[in-house]
Amino acid sequence: MNRLVSTLTLLRAELLKFGAVGAVGVVSDVVSSNILWHATGLTPTEAAVGGSGVATVTAYIGNRYWTFRDRPADNRRREMLLFALISAIGLVIENGFVFSADHLFGFHSKLAYNVAKFGFGLPVAGAFRFWTSHMFVFPDGEQRGRDPFDRGLSVGEDAGDAATAEILNSRENSPNPAGR
Repeated sequence: MNRLVSTLTLLRAELLKFGAVGAVGVVSDVVSSNILWHATGLTPTEAAVGGSGVATVTAYIGNRYWTFRDRPADNRRREMLLFALISAIGLVIENGFVFSADHLFGFHSKLAYNVAKFGFGLPVAGAFRFWTSHMFVFPDGEQRGRDPFDRGLSVGEDAGDAATAEILNSRENSPNPAGR
């Protein structure tokens, strides 16, 4: 039970840091997009792409050196490429909600676009980005090189058998097991 509590505490701390880094990334996106748009003569789309690039670099640096600073850093090039890929997928997820609101559900107001993007798209994309960053981009030493879907089961064993065995073992090793 102590291991579960410590794992959840660590996960909560990482999630809060990840959210703070994400907020800084959003601010850097908005500021850099507007600077690029108004100071350089780029189109809004070109400026938005540039702002997204600035936000991605900002978020990578914040996550690598703050959120996941205690994680191994064996291959920075791999980390950066995976982080960029995950960020691009997150961008598609966010804007997929805007596209759906506009083209599938027929909501054509600024409020609808903002609700779709920030009320639905950003939280879903944020959860995706956190999980994938936690598991694949910045894995801890135990996760590195391990299949994330492998539960350590042998051939012919299923999760129910493993869970039952774990419960029975914990009861046998408990100083005051229930029912004895």
